[in-house]
Amino acid sequence: MTKQELEQFLDTGWYNEATLYYKGKIYWCEGYTQDDQFTFFVNSWEADIIENRYYKSKKDLDGQFMNFKEIYRETNDDMDYVKKCFLEAKIFEGKSFWEIEPELKWLEE
Repeated sequence: MTKQELEQFLDTGWYNEATLYYKGKIYWCEGYTQDDQFTFFVNSWEADIIENRYYKSKKDLDGQFMNFKEIYRETNDDMDYVKKCFLEAKIFEGKSFWEIEPELKWLEE
């Protein structure tokens, strides 16, 4: 992840979706506001990285993303609290965002 991508994600990505790749998995992040509450969640599934920029989702025989699951969700009226919780949560194979940030890839589908 470049410094510019990291700054964009930390400053404005909370209202947009972001696709991160780490060790064979996609981490699809998105945030939204509803009724003065801010929610940020992360879904994950298996994927292959292509040319270090794009990804191809792995699918099972039924066409569903392999091992798809919501792995994180936080809702609160304080956006800074939600951000802090996400950045410290051990959702990336038992590690936090900051622990794996140098290895993350910012991808496009």
